[in-house]
Amino acid sequence: MTQTQTNEQLIVQANSHFSDGNYLAAGKLASTVFTREPNHPDALFILGMVAHKSNNTPLAIQLIEKSLNEKPQQPHVLFHLSTVLQSCGRIKDAEIRLAQVLKIDPTMAMAHINLGNICYGKGEPSQALTHYVEALEREPDNPTAHYNVGVIAQNYGDHTMALNHLEKAIEGNPNSATAHMARAFSLLMTEQFEEGWKEYEWRWKLPDHSPRICPAPRWQGEEMEGGKRLYLYTEQGFGDAIMCARYIPWVRESGAYVILECKPELAQLFKDSNIADRVVIREEGDETAPNFTYEYHLPLMSLPGLFTTSLATIPQNVPYLKPKPSLATEWRLRLDREKGPELKVGICWSGNPNATANKGRACTFKDFLPITQVPGVRFFSIQKGKPAGELYHTQHEQVVVDLDPVLTDFAQTTACLCNLDLLISTDTAVVHLAGAIQTPCWVILHTASEWRWLQKRTDSPWYPSTTLFRQQKQDNWSSVVEQVKQALIERVSKASS
Repeated sequence: MTQTQTNEQLIVQANSHFSDGNYLAAGKLASTVFTREPNHPDALFILGMVAHKSNNTPLAIQLIEKSLNEKPQQPHVLFHLSTVLQSCGRIKDAEIRLAQVLKIDPTMAMAHINLGNICYGKGEPSQALTHYVEALEREPDNPTAHYNVGVIAQNYGDHTMALNHLEKAIEGNPNSATAHMARAFSLLMTEQFEEGWKEYEWRWKLPDHSPRICPAPRWQGEEMEGGKRLYLYTEQGFGDAIMCARYIPWVRESGAYVILECKPELAQLFKDSNIADRVVIREEGDETAPNFTYEYHLPLMSLPGLFTTSLATIPQNVPYLKPKPSLATEWRLRLDREKGPELKVGICWSGNPNATANKGRACTFKDFLPITQVPGVRFFSIQKGKPAGELYHTQHEQVVVDLDPVLTDFAQTTACLCNLDLLISTDTAVVHLAGAIQTPCWVILHTASEWRWLQKRTDSPWYPSTTLFRQQKQDNWSSVVEQVKQALIERVSKASS
């Protein structure tokens, strides 16, 4: 910087440094201008953005608003103020600022996208879609807008539309792991398994998902005769691990010695089922290398990509998990103590409330109340965790037996399920467990259901004992619950006749 540089020249340099991520240099130059001219709108804006990058949100808002006081009609400044406001949860204020942006410059695609994001976050997908489409009218190749339209199309169950937009999103941003994963979801949902599993490997590029660091090569389906040791590890939710465990017997039949690593809650079940040659536990957050030898490794959710290219190649070896006989007997006696002549039905309405995917899949016990009013049924709550408390908030603990305290792991839950006549649940891990042991199960699905339930089917090629009940209107649980209630009434009538 020289003595002869004007404020405008310094601002140009500061903007360049900020764009390059050199926030310190940008802040120094903007401070020089601020010292010379304390009300300079560009200097105030840059200093505000530097404060935002330094996580000083209150100062950032103060400086950017002062910039706007000095020079109100600045759409890019209003837009960045809205992003700062969004970052600290001031959503309504951010929405107001974005509306101001579009009043000044209705062509700004990112303002339409961010307004769409706000609408989507408020549970207004149709309004969000309007904004995303408007963004595409302004910028037809905008990858973010295409991705967002694709995701909303998935929520409405339109996977043709979703794939069209997601492919355009990938064209514009080929390295977007989230776009590739969304495309994998729609490909798998529409039974395009071969391409879908390839796309599914993009999960390792997601910021919160990384594979084990293993010195041995990844297994690609090579012959494993002679007892070669394959290290398989679970990687995602409990339901994913239960579903993909079906492939392990096929691997063992090839001659492999399988070492299966899983979370503690699944270990006893996998041991009781003799699903692998050896079962080992990895605690949450444990990043240490395995203390055993192996020739190959593979994440469990990559097994379908080696074996299942069509519906016809899904393993039909159900049941492939089983309870320990003595434990199953204990549970039979426990449940019989609660039973009159009624049908024994388990219910579960939510998965892990901390899981992002659970938001769309889960309902509440209040939504399930009509089901619990069916006579001739003894209901047992299989619900775990915080949602189990809803049973008491609605004062229905006398109608439904709460099993939460005694279902301490999946081995206990398996022994319980095998003694029930039926399980009724939203899309949770316990659904996969019921399917894996061939307990009759009715699954209540959201319109944006998981890829594994495919489209429009009432049965599941993964689990022959499972029946699917689907929402007809997004987030409307009452109609599908009423459908399940009527089916249960018919089931009771048949059982008593």
